[in-house]
Amino acid sequence: MTQKLLTVLEVAEILDLKPARIYELTRERKIPFVQIGERQYRYSEPALTNWIENGGNQASEVQADEK
Repeated sequence: MTQKLLTVLEVAEILDLKPARIYELTRERKIPFVQIGERQYRYSEPALTNWIENGGNQASEVQADEK
């Protein structure tokens, strides 16, 4: 199963927010994300949809690729 990951710009457009706010939510671990490398983030569309449907209250879904 291949799942497309969204970029910050795509998420910002979906949520009608500025990219800087998406980065803030990511740093605060308030939005589900996948960390790729040291400073790159991507967002799973199903996880983002689930997060939106739950009113943005899904901090437990945050995923980070720890080194």
